[in-house]
Amino acid sequence: MQAEAQNTIHTIANQFDTAQIISIRAHGNGNVNDTYIAVASDRTRYILQRVNTAIFTSPEIVMSNMQTSTKHLSQCIQDRRLTWKVQRVIPSKTKKSYYIHTDGTFWRMISFIEEAHSVDILDSHDKALELGKAVGLFHSLMAEMPHGTLSYALEGFHIVPQYLKVYDKILAQHASLPSNEETNYALHFIQKHREDAVRLEIAKAQGILPLRIIHGDLKINNIMFSKVGNRAISIIDLDTVQPGLIHYDIGDCMRSSCNRHGEETQAWEEVQFDTERLRYIWRGYLSHAHALMDEQEHAYVYDAIFAITFEIGLRFFTDYLAGNVYFKVHYPENNLYRALVQFRLAQSIDTQKETISQILKEEKKKYLQGATAQS
Repeated sequence: MQAEAQNTIHTIANQFDTAQIISIRAHGNGNVNDTYIAVASDRTRYILQRVNTAIFTSPEIVMSNMQTSTKHLSQCIQDRRLTWKVQRVIPSKTKKSYYIHTDGTFWRMISFIEEAHSVDILDSHDKALELGKAVGLFHSLMAEMPHGTLSYALEGFHIVPQYLKVYDKILAQHASLPSNEETNYALHFIQKHREDAVRLEIAKAQGILPLRIIHGDLKINNIMFSKVGNRAISIIDLDTVQPGLIHYDIGDCMRSSCNRHGEETQAWEEVQFDTERLRYIWRGYLSHAHALMDEQEHAYVYDAIFAITFEIGLRFFTDYLAGNVYFKVHYPENNLYRALVQFRLAQSIDTQKETISQILKEEKKKYLQGATAQS
């Protein structure tokens, strides 16, 4: 980090209500916001972020939702005496939940969860079970908050028909595309499965799937594990907490956790969906949140896993065609390969539809039998 930029960030960090910030370093590998760890003179660590206002065009709504949801979660956890951590929004010295710098950039500070870590790839069934429990607990706690309490931080988020319209528009602007294996695979996959990926939105429009409060970005590395015991103890990155279908959260958790190669691999042709990881994640989820969904909603879980995987791939590929304007990239073809990983994963999900559907049914049956035996 250049000296001038370092001084600017130090100035920004010290606009928040903490002890004097004495050191700052870049942190994480997020695709949207710029994230830093800021260390205060009392050795307390904080997360400092520049919110990407090109994406979050109403960042004040993001912060209002974050304050409301973290307050709700903290109260639920306190009432239930749960060993769970919730990040706090650190107010600015003017008592706002954010700080706008003189250059117009939008900043926030959040408490840092100590003695915890995130992972990009699961390495055990125990972690898969814990991950599922974390998502189920989050949904069960947020279900106590009426979805009208929060505003939409991102309009159109996870609405696949809208992403397809954007994709079609950008694709039409390209008179020709390179004819190679990677691009042809992506184009063919989107065309073949675009109707399969909109089933959740059709069900929502028909009143089959109701709106609830969702996280919106429940990929694997937004779930924190304790360094001792590897227990899931927190869910972070609450930018996109808003009304939506919990199916998107479930699907996002599954697609990011059941890929042994991770999301950044270039070996996209080797990517497969791991159904045994799915089994343990779903088992953990049901232990906290089975009652949230009725029979019809349970019937759409497979569709959720496929749809969100297709959606993420579509968004990566669209951004690649648009010139990498949304997601951060490390090299020009980064979003292309990210898209290929998701499409290959979605293909694996599609070919294992019967197996996945059977596992979902088996685990649900086991849960109900266990619940009946205990009653």
